[in-house]
Amino acid sequence: MAFGQHQTFYVRQHWINKGLREVRGDGRFFYRDDHFEVLGVGKNMAKAIRHWLTAMQLVEDVRGLQTEVLLTELANIVMQFDPYIKSKQTLSLLHYLLVTEEDTSTTWYWFFNVFNERVFNKTMLVEQLSKWTSENYPRAVSETTIKRDIDCLVQLYALKEYHNQTPEDVIKSPFEVLGLIQGTAGTNYLKASVNFKQNTGVLYVTLLKYCDKHAITEVSLTDLQNAEELWGCVFNLNRDAIINYIDEIQQKYPIKFTRTNRLDVVRLEQNVHWLNALRQVYENEVLA
Repeated sequence: MAFGQHQTFYVRQHWINKGLREVRGDGRFFYRDDHFEVLGVGKNMAKAIRHWLTAMQLVEDVRGLQTEVLLTELANIVMQFDPYIKSKQTLSLLHYLLVTEEDTSTTWYWFFNVFNERVFNKTMLVEQLSKWTSENYPRAVSETTIKRDIDCLVQLYALKEYHNQTPEDVIKSPFEVLGLIQGTAGTNYLKASVNFKQNTGVLYVTLLKYCDKHAITEVSLTDLQNAEELWGCVFNLNRDAIINYIDEIQQKYPIKFTRTNRLDVVRLEQNVHWLNALRQVYENEVLA
């Protein structure tokens, strides 16, 4: 399990591009004494940037005579097609990768895959996450750490007000555009769905990633709606939306949706690696 790795800092708009540029030029960048000065942030923010790049699977530690932090193949593709992380396709994919790895982003995994309430507040999240961690992990997690994770998670996704804020606080999280957490009356929040109109290709990519990870070639409609790491949980999509998106995807990509009396199943028609599919999506679909 992993808690508190973000140093209380959610992702800012330009952090990903800045971090990837520096790592591309120097695999030892994050080990340099001046790396935080080059990034233009404090030491703890620099640690946060490294954490977010790792959690989103954009960089990885490679051990040799000296450990280096290197770009993944995913990062090279993103830097080629969307270096400033402006498109909803890129943000949706990075969100998917962030929230589907329990070992590196435990709170994020729990919130999107385990916690199933639609309306909530931070107090509810702290209480239920504390209960879940105590039941599922042998090592205790302090309430303070859990509160910091919950606060960071909400700030990462929720549209924020910036009245009377410092310049650093005015910098938005790029993930706000997904609309996954929305404020309601008082201190309550609402889980909301991502609108994939014109970007259904990224759903195809995440399906391929899921199937590759779990060594399968088909997924039931029920699992797409309810299973951990799939569209209903990760993107807050309901059954009708999932069916509509499947219909769109199979017109452009090699999947087949078979509807029967017993089971509705989506099958992969070709063995396509998810990274190759991502390149195809970037090349064929409008970045929006």
